[in-house]
Amino acid sequence: MSAGSVKKVDVATVAEQLDREISQGEIELPMLPAVAAKVLSSSVDERADALSLADLIRQDQTLATHVLRVVNSPGFRGTIEIVSLQQAITRLGMERIREIALSASVKKTLFKKGAYQHVAQAAWKTALAASLWSKEVARACRKNVEIGYLCGLLHNIGVPVVLNHLDRIAPLLSTEELLQLIDHESSRTGEMLARRWKLPEAVAITIVTINQLKLAGEHVDAVAVAACGVAFTKWMFEQELDVEHVSQIPAVQHLNLYPEDVADILEKQEMVVATIESMNG
Repeated sequence: MSAGSVKKVDVATVAEQLDREISQGEIELPMLPAVAAKVLSSSVDERADALSLADLIRQDQTLATHVLRVVNSPGFRGTIEIVSLQQAITRLGMERIREIALSASVKKTLFKKGAYQHVAQAAWKTALAASLWSKEVARACRKNVEIGYLCGLLHNIGVPVVLNHLDRIAPLLSTEELLQLIDHESSRTGEMLARRWKLPEAVAITIVTINQLKLAGEHVDAVAVAACGVAFTKWMFEQELDVEHVSQIPAVQHLNLYPEDVADILEKQEMVVATIESMNG
């Protein structure tokens, strides 16, 4: 379809085409790079160790270089420059290095340049912030921190999939029209991608039910953790975070987080902002 013909197509027509092509499997679902998939598996494997993680990341030189650049950024670096992955893991821990590697792989795989890059960038920043807040929430209520991070990071992976497809079939939509289509289709495409990538079931359920906790079943706590992460992100970007308002979030109440728990989490805001700046490069 040419750019000239797109101007004559209204959003309803584009929505019908998008729905049809998703239903027929004609939307591109990119493969997760092999190294990233192994790093992801290691995040839920209690047998994984620092040496095997370093060896995994070394298999992708671009990824290894990115990880070292991030760990030497102002938000992470100590007084001595980190020159090896083993040193980075010793300094920051396996959990943090996996987070850096996974976030870099997801961003490179899904969030590509295109006509809707401004919307994609906003979605990526939300995903990254939500992952960091979700981790802090999980830690505060003694839930699985690795799963909390994953659910926060990947809760909106359907967004770039839809954007990348619209970039090909309708590259001249307004931001308002884009958001309408994303709101309608991103959870469906996100779940499809989660299944393709063989992500933990909690992640797939989070993608579909993050705004409907009652439908989350046995994974309701993981979904609630991610929902808190997304809500904290929204408040942080749009207005000041405060204990009173955050405590009223349904997911916060579901997790039985008391005001003092919320206050402790919100004290991490400076760290979250610094980490976003370091990992968003």
